[in-house]
Amino acid sequence: MFQEVNAMKKHFSDASLKLKKTYNIDVVDDILLGKKDRVLLYGDVTNPTNIQLNLISGDLSLLGFESHDSLHFQDILAKFDHQNKYAEIAGKKEYFTYVTSALTRFNTETDITFPVSVNNNRIWLRINKYPLEKNPNICLFIMMNVTDLMNAEELIYEKTHKDSLTGLLNRYSFDYHYGLRHQWKNLHAIYMDLDDFKSINDKEGHAAGNEFLILFSHILKELESDYNRFYRLGGDEFVGLFFEDEKTVRHIAETIISKTKSIHSDKFHERVSVSIGIVKAIQAEDLIRKADEVLYKVKNAGKNHYLYEIEK
Repeated sequence: MFQEVNAMKKHFSDASLKLKKTYNIDVVDDILLGKKDRVLLYGDVTNPTNIQLNLISGDLSLLGFESHDSLHFQDILAKFDHQNKYAEIAGKKEYFTYVTSALTRFNTETDITFPVSVNNNRIWLRINKYPLEKNPNICLFIMMNVTDLMNAEELIYEKTHKDSLTGLLNRYSFDYHYGLRHQWKNLHAIYMDLDDFKSINDKEGHAAGNEFLILFSHILKELESDYNRFYRLGGDEFVGLFFEDEKTVRHIAETIISKTKSIHSDKFHERVSVSIGIVKAIQAEDLIRKADEVLYKVKNAGKNHYLYEIEK
């Protein structure tokens, strides 16, 4: 070990001399501290509730903060911006827990990227954290402002998780959420199909049909909250995963039916209703198929209504 350290010091010394003599480059100033797009700080993490990060190089204004010589670790977490597409899909609480858990594992290296809101500006931070081998209570933090890159990445992420026409979450997001949450309390699957929707496409064209789907999605979005979300599975089929009591879910179904009948636009003249099948989960086994079966009971009974059942 001693020989390895000596060898490393010799390489560093030799390289430093050669770079300075041949290229007038200083290893510390021009290489280690020379990158203008990052901020280096260190902090004593002995007391995790009170960590002051002290500036080594760079300027905190690059990250959107005041240009001081230190920054409290908790100030970063306090400015965490929950209004981002990753949190929307993963869940705001879950995403924040993921970030804070990674940042506060002070005995391990971390590479994490997340947004903060500073003076009403959203800034994406990339933080690399390294505990020092000589003293693990001291951590090095390398921070970069990666807002331009992450704004573009976030847009791509949103496109892969949302339906391009309606802006509702898509089947991919549905599969992800159902896999995570199918054992949650009060889960209801709300399966919807527009009645005789084909008549709009056939008589007035697909542009008119698309307009109806967009207006219908507006109704659904108004009823979403927290983990209660609607998804477009394709065509005129939609499903909701809601975690509410029976009275609330019934009221949601009644609202959707009522407002759907009132949809109107200059782009179409056909009236379309909606049929809804609802199943409250007990075992949560093949729940969506069961909700689809309940939906078709409504279809066969005359459409434009809903049926609520408890999973058998």
